Amino acid sequence: MFVWGIDDDMTVVILLLSALSIYLAVDITRLTKGAPRGWYVIITAFLAVLVYWAVQLYFDTQSASDLIDDTEASISIVVGVLFVVGLYMLNSSFRRQVKTAQAS
Repeated sequence: MFVWGIDDDMTVVILLLSALSIYLAVDITRLTKGAPRGWYVIITAFLAVLVYWAVQLYFDTQSASDLIDDTEASISIVVGVLFVVGLYMLNSSFRRQVKTAQAS
């Protein structure tokens, strides 16, 4: 049996935001040619969130009962958007610094 609902749509958004956060964090690490160990911890945390929500989505679509809480998913979406925006801003800042350093 395959069951899909709005909570599953929200989980897909969370998965996409997590993947984008991972990409941006890895890109920052690449831009800075290595990073403090803290960045690797942050990337691992984003991976853990991605795996958690992927497992939740899998089991939620296989079961008739809702395993995903709409409130929790909504909060995770807001947090995911904030992470993506923050990482994008950091990425842009690092790119400007690299361009400035290369120009001089």
